[in-house]
Amino acid sequence: MSLWLVLALGCAKAPPAPPEVVGPRPLTIAHTNDVHGHFEPEPADWDPARTPVGGFVRLEQEVRALRAGRPADSVLVLDGGDQLTGTPLTDLEVDGSRGGAMHALFGAVGFDAWAVGNHEFDKGLDNLAAYTARHPSLPLSANVLAPGGGPLLPKQELSHVFVRNGLRVGVIGLTTQGLATLMGKADFARLQLRSEVDAAREELARLEPITDLVVVLSHIGLENDLALAEQVPGIDLIVGGHSHTRLPEAKQVGSTWIVQAGSYGRSLGVVDLTVAADSITSFQYALRDLTPATATVPPDPALSALVDSYRGKIEAEYGEVLAQAPAELGRSYNHESALGRWIADALRDGTGADVAFYNAGGLRADLGPGPVTKGSLFNCFPFGNQVMRFQLDGNALMGIVIGNLAAEHAEKRGYLSASGLSWTWRVRNGAPEVVDVKVGGQPLQLDRRYTVVASSYVTEQWQKHLGVAPTAPEALGYTDYDAAVAYARKAPVVDPPARRGTRLAD
Repeated sequence: MSLWLVLALGCAKAPPAPPEVVGPRPLTIAHTNDVHGHFEPEPADWDPARTPVGGFVRLEQEVRALRAGRPADSVLVLDGGDQLTGTPLTDLEVDGSRGGAMHALFGAVGFDAWAVGNHEFDKGLDNLAAYTARHPSLPLSANVLAPGGGPLLPKQELSHVFVRNGLRVGVIGLTTQGLATLMGKADFARLQLRSEVDAAREELARLEPITDLVVVLSHIGLENDLALAEQVPGIDLIVGGHSHTRLPEAKQVGSTWIVQAGSYGRSLGVVDLTVAADSITSFQYALRDLTPATATVPPDPALSALVDSYRGKIEAEYGEVLAQAPAELGRSYNHESALGRWIADALRDGTGADVAFYNAGGLRADLGPGPVTKGSLFNCFPFGNQVMRFQLDGNALMGIVIGNLAAEHAEKRGYLSASGLSWTWRVRNGAPEVVDVKVGGQPLQLDRRYTVVASSYVTEQWQKHLGVAPTAPEALGYTDYDAAVAYARKAPVVDPPARRGTRLAD
């Protein structure tokens, strides 16, 4: 048994004694989710002016002001997971792990607990173990466990009871069941993934007799949060993540309230409630956009200096200007996009491949306009997946085209951006229909083998993305980010003129 697993198992705590009956007491729960390493202000994409908002300096100001304006020890601060992957900061090795710089940032704000998200696993299970071991707040997941049961990670608990303003608040962590297709297969084999519903129901039954309030800290997405509230009555509040949903108003299913605060630390959700006799007697919610003008306390000098130091490290390593983008290359998760076309072309460049694919879900930021730096490319392609070359026959390529049409028509995730492959289509009798498909300008031959390049994520999760196992896969010795950097050095960073899919009149 590994040392970090022994440490994890040693973290289990006996449940507290049943709470005393208390009169009405206020409680504030502040929350973020899906920060993804974004530690400085980011454009507010819901604002036409795209005003920069958020960042850890501004977040710490808001939480400090909350604590000052509430009764002593009545504020609980939670994060809905996916702290890692998204900016170069989460690729730097700091404090014993890649992404460890986030320790100091979350610690400066004073978070109490966080849900383990799927992107926490991006750098491998061992890296995540090192990350949680030194994290200043508590990682929670009731459904990601060691193979034999019990916590998987150092400091991890399935749930935890916090005492705030005399109230015993049980917090249950949940991680998306999509983890099976969102992390490496070798690492996935080292854990047990339970049903979200079963895990929540079991922890709720254990916590209800000994708490005044039960909160699920969830990284399963809004749609699944709504379903969970229906299937597991008795949860008082779900603090969500994973779907990056910006909820200006709380949702309610039965007696369960549901909140989520968008992404990238640009907003802070604030739940103000009163609890009496084991139930919520009043509930107020606000989603506070962290604009500079709304700060009511000065910034913390030490945290400001830390952010400046991180910015300096990133600028030194990732600040090189590679090219200029005269216009923005945007992204989409369910149809063709400028950035998807560009990165697919970059992957195919110099490989001799007939076709390249890039999963649209891997496009994590828009690019440009303006200077294209290593850092801006990293923000777009932060996963560092290996570029793989392999073989697929024409039938498989046709299947991918059909899958793309289904994703686009239904506006569902699963689109694969393409290079070297083009098609025309239309909608007939309410369903998408392929008209023709070409490779390199020539009609697709269903029985021919074609050379394809894609990321190792696509090849490893081939059931989800390719439909068939890739033949003779080989790693080319560089990552998708490396391919983007090399392509930006040699070719204009513009939206490629050739469209891959063309919809005809129905």
